[in-house]
Amino acid sequence: MTSVTRPVGIRLTDWSDQVVYDLSVYGNFGKLNDEKQWQDWAAQFLNNQSLGLNLPNPYQFDNWQEWAERFCEMLS
Repeated sequence: MTSVTRPVGIRLTDWSDQVVYDLSVYGNFGKLNDEKQWQDWAAQFLNNQSLGLNLPNPYQFDNWQEWAERFCEMLS
């Protein structure tokens, strides 16, 4: 079970920085530099088998918060 910061009441860039820190034990993940590219940033987690194989595909979401909530649910 992995503990990841929930995306409630937090800006995307702050949340993404925290997630990279939260998941640092599973590898080196890149920082989100452009909020418009959140799906590309989020896709990096799909390639890490240590996190699991059933993570939500960010390209199937239009809203980063909806994806982030599902992402956190799948990791806990």
